Amino acid sequence: MSSADRPSPAADQPPIYQNDRYWNQRLEKDFSLSGVGHAAVGLSFNRWAYRVRRAVLLRTLRAANITIKNSRILELGFGTGFYLDLWQSQGATHVTGFDITDIAVKAAHERFPKTWFFDKADIGQPLPLGDAKGTFDLATAFDVLFHLVDDVGWNGALDNIATALKPGGYTVIFDKCQSVENAIGHVRRRTLTTYTTALKSRGFDIVSVRPLFVTMNSPTDLSGVTKLFYKTSWSLTKLPYKIGKKIGLGEPLGGAIGALMYYPELMWTRLLPLGPSTKILVAKKK
Repeated sequence: MSSADRPSPAADQPPIYQNDRYWNQRLEKDFSLSGVGHAAVGLSFNRWAYRVRRAVLLRTLRAANITIKNSRILELGFGTGFYLDLWQSQGATHVTGFDITDIAVKAAHERFPKTWFFDKADIGQPLPLGDAKGTFDLATAFDVLFHLVDDVGWNGALDNIATALKPGGYTVIFDKCQSVENAIGHVRRRTLTTYTTALKSRGFDIVSVRPLFVTMNSPTDLSGVTKLFYKTSWSLTKLPYKIGKKIGLGEPLGGAIGALMYYPELMWTRLLPLGPSTKILVAKKK
């Protein structure tokens, strides 16, 4: 549903979250890894966090025997193009990408091969795949599906993934995949059970679910005695940037914390079966 189709909120109600308006405004203001990542820790820290994403993603693809070279990839919500750079460096034959922001589509057209296809679209609505339906080897949705707060849009995005992939193709999703669902503002954190049920109903087998982050992203999948530990850890992680920003040292201090946490984070994501934050889910289409 576009913003023009949505009713306006009453004067005494909070604004209705509008996916397209929110992201266009946010990325027009900050078209960087901080703009698409976690703004509360600054750009330098986010660069290290995206290095974690890249390393864990490549590790997971290798473990699942998913080859990027010569593959056809659909990416939903490509943002600044961080993963488009990765697909290009890994030798993907073709990428089709859809994003809800004008600035992301314009930047992708300028930076990537003319044979690749990019268009502005709401990924929760049926996508204009045409003859490309059922031809993709890999379909990705990285840190975007939890922004589809209504069930219609979220299910629509999963339908698009299922429609795009050929039999034997894979989808890789970054989301919280929690034990208990919760929501706040522009984010709805669905459960692993919800994901598993929805994907299986669309003809997928779950290959793996592993932590993408343990300590370098906000912990929201919390319970028991570890809740206080992870919440305190995340507060301390944000603190150097928060304090440093007041004296003009936010980026250096945020970057230093990110650098210190990088290798331990890779270790924790390898050792722990699940974590309190974002997971990387891999599923294969039958």
